[in-house]
Amino acid sequence: MSKKTKNNPNEPKDKRDLQLAKEVATRNVAEFVTGLDYLPNPDTILKNNGGNIKVYREMIDAHLDAVKNKRFASITSRAWTIDGSKGDQKKAKFVEEYLWNIDLRNVISQMLEAIGFGYAVHEIVWNTVQTDLGTLILPTAIKDRKQEWFKFDSDSKLLLQTNDGSRREMPERKFLVTRNRPTTANPYGNAVYSRCFWPLAFKKGGLKFWMLFVEKYGMPKAIGKVPPTATEKEQQDFLKMLVGLVRDAVAVIPQTGSVELLEAGAANANPHKAIVDWADQAMSKAWLGETLTTEQTSSGGTQAMATVHNDVRADLALDDAAMIESSINQLIRWIYEINWPNEKEIPWMNIILPEDLQEARLNRDIKLTQLGVKFNAQYITDIYGIDEKYFEMVEPQPQGGMFAEGPEKKGKVRNTSHELRKQVNAFTEHLEDECEKVDILAPIRELVENAHSLEEVRDKLIGCYAEMPMDKIAEEMEQAFLAADLAGRFSILKKAGIVND
Repeated sequence: MSKKTKNNPNEPKDKRDLQLAKEVATRNVAEFVTGLDYLPNPDTILKNNGGNIKVYREMIDAHLDAVKNKRFASITSRAWTIDGSKGDQKKAKFVEEYLWNIDLRNVISQMLEAIGFGYAVHEIVWNTVQTDLGTLILPTAIKDRKQEWFKFDSDSKLLLQTNDGSRREMPERKFLVTRNRPTTANPYGNAVYSRCFWPLAFKKGGLKFWMLFVEKYGMPKAIGKVPPTATEKEQQDFLKMLVGLVRDAVAVIPQTGSVELLEAGAANANPHKAIVDWADQAMSKAWLGETLTTEQTSSGGTQAMATVHNDVRADLALDDAAMIESSINQLIRWIYEINWPNEKEIPWMNIILPEDLQEARLNRDIKLTQLGVKFNAQYITDIYGIDEKYFEMVEPQPQGGMFAEGPEKKGKVRNTSHELRKQVNAFTEHLEDECEKVDILAPIRELVENAHSLEEVRDKLIGCYAEMPMDKIAEEMEQAFLAADLAGRFSILKKAGIVND
C-alpha cells in the first residue's frame, strides 16, 4: 500500500504544469558529455582540417564568389523599413532613422556571411546618445568579429575563446549571433562552404591537369633527326635547339640534321573540363539551389525550367531575408528593453523584396481583406514599397459584381427582391422595344424568297448584313446578355432562399 503524501501549501496547485515547463530530453541527459567546456563544431569538413574555420576563408574562386555575391545581392540591394504600425509610431520612426545612420546595409552584408560559414557574430558598442526623445542608450557601432574566436556550449550559449585557451560566456545584449538554420545538434548553423569544399578541391586539381592537357595536345611536337654518327654531346645540343624552336619558334639547325613537326591528336572528350564544369554546377546548386541562372548548357533550357529555377532562388531569398530580419529584430528588442521596458508593442524590421517574391504575402493580404481586415496606407508603403502619393485607400468592393450592396445596404439583401425583379423586368422590356426597331431577320427572308437554289442562299448569306447597323445590334445584344445575367442571378438567389418574390 503506497503512502500518501500530504499537500504542501507552498507548492503550485497543478504540479503537472510545473513538470511540463521543464526540459527533460537535454544533451547532458541523452548524450555522453566529454571533458570539454564547449560543444565542438560538428561540421565534418572542419573536423578533418583541425576544426579551424579559417579553411573556409581560403576558398577563393571566381565562380564561387559570383554565385555567393548573387545570393547576397538579392538581400543587400533591397530597401528595408521598420514597421511600427501597432505601437508608438514616433519611437519606431526614430529607431528606423537611427539604424539608417549607423550604416546598417554594411552590417547586413556581414550578417549574410552566416550562409557560408554557418554563423556570424557582431559585437554591439552601446553608449548614451542625446536625442529628441531624451537621453537614450543606443548602439553606436555594430562590429563584425571572426567566427574562430567563438564557440557554443551545450546550451547553445556563445563563448569567447581567449588567447590563453580559456572560454568565457558573453554578457547579455552584447553580441548578435546570426545563424543559418541552426539545430540542437548543430548550434553553429549550416555552412554552405562545407558543400563547396570538395567541388572546389576537385576543380583546382582538374584545372592543373587541364593545363597539362592543353600543353600536351595544344602544341605540335618537334622531332629532330640526327645522323647515326652524332655524338651524345651533339644530340644534347640538338635537343636544346628543338626546345628553343618550340618556345621561340626559331632555331639554328645543323645541316646534318632535320626537323619535323608532329601534330598531336587529342581525345574526343576532355575529362578535365568536365570535372571543372561539374564543380561549378555543384557550387551553384549549393549557393543558389539551381544552375540555370549561372550556366548555359548545350541543351539550353525552357521557360518552364527558368521559372522553376527562379522560384528556387526566390525561396532562398525569402529565407535569407527572414534570417536577417530575425537578427535586427533582436537588436530592436534590446533597444526597447533598455530604454522603454514598459512598451508592449515593439516594431520590427521588414526587408522589402521585389514583387515576384511577394506573391505569397500578397495572396495572404487579399484573403485577410476578404475576411474583414483593413490595412492602412502605412502598411502598403512599408510592406510593398509604394509611396503614399501614388495611391489612395478605398473601401473594398464586396463580391458579387452588379448585385454587390454598398455599405449603406449591408445586411439588407433579403429586402431587395422587389428591386431585383423590377430591374430584370425593365431590361427585358427595353430589349423587346429595341428589337422591334431592328428587324434582324428581314434580309434573310428577302434572300430566301428571291434565291433560285440553296447554293445561292449559302453564298449570299454572309453579305446580308453588310448594310445592317452592327453597332446598334451589338448594343442590343449586350443589353440582352445583361438581362439574362440578371435573371440568372435572381433565380439562383431565389432558390437559395436569400431573396423572395
